[in-house]
Amino acid sequence: MKSRPSGARKRDPRPRGTKREERGSITASRVFIVEDHPVFRAALVQVIGGEKDLAVCGVASDADGAFDAIGRARPDLVLADIGLPGRGGLELVKDLRAVDRRIKLLVVSMHDAALYADRALQAGANGYVQKQQASEELIQAMRDVLGGQSYVSEDARRVA
Repeated sequence: MKSRPSGARKRDPRPRGTKREERGSITASRVFIVEDHPVFRAALVQVIGGEKDLAVCGVASDADGAFDAIGRARPDLVLADIGLPGRGGLELVKDLRAVDRRIKLLVVSMHDAALYADRALQAGANGYVQKQQASEELIQAMRDVLGGQSYVSEDARRVA
């Protein structure tokens, strides 16, 4: 993704008709996964692929590769791990938020929600979900964020 010059008008960079994918008679929201662990990344692809209203439009294993790929893929939602090699997931969230205020960002992490959920939200994420949660919670978090709500794992809500 390229930054826009100051003073330039924001416009939706997505070409018409590419925002969502058709899945039968349902229009699926496009999800981009940024996860460095291959097994967990594959599991996310499988879980999301099993949902009629969601479709994986790309994957990356680090923030640098993800940034450019996300610009090309034009997802509705980005799932980003915090612990990425090189620049971390929170830096990716900040960078993505700086160039696109409308993109939905959900941080998925193994880190303690009591410590990291607030950091993720301050960086610009729309939600935070822990990796150890059930896949149903992850899907619910994705749907909430896509629907314009914020989402934080139950563990972080109990502490707050």
